[in-house]
Amino acid sequence: MRLSQILLAWPKKRPRGYIWSGKQQMVLKVQPWHLKQMEKQVEQEKRNAHLCLNPYLTPEQERVGSEARSATEPSRETYLFQLRKARHEATSMAPTFVEDNIKKMQHNVSWE
Repeated sequence: MRLSQILLAWPKKRPRGYIWSGKQQMVLKVQPWHLKQMEKQVEQEKRNAHLCLNPYLTPEQERVGSEARSATEPSRETYLFQLRKARHEATSMAPTFVEDNIKKMQHNVSWE
């Protein structure tokens, strides 16, 4: 009886509960595709850091462009309000015509 307990715990004790998630879980063996994926992610981070450190526009160019854009274009809130208004007018405030209602009635009304 004691021998079976020792043999079951050898070579290592398994974690309690669901072994693939949670506080006490087994770690998967590292495969070659895991390393390749990590290398791709590191390269992507390097490219992102390069773009952040070497911007396309200088801060002065960006400031001039934003001032010119704010003088000609409406603000973001105004633009979103115009979009909501156009959608509301196209759906719930859309014009209705008598012909549409008569077409609905014609399926069960005989006029002769």
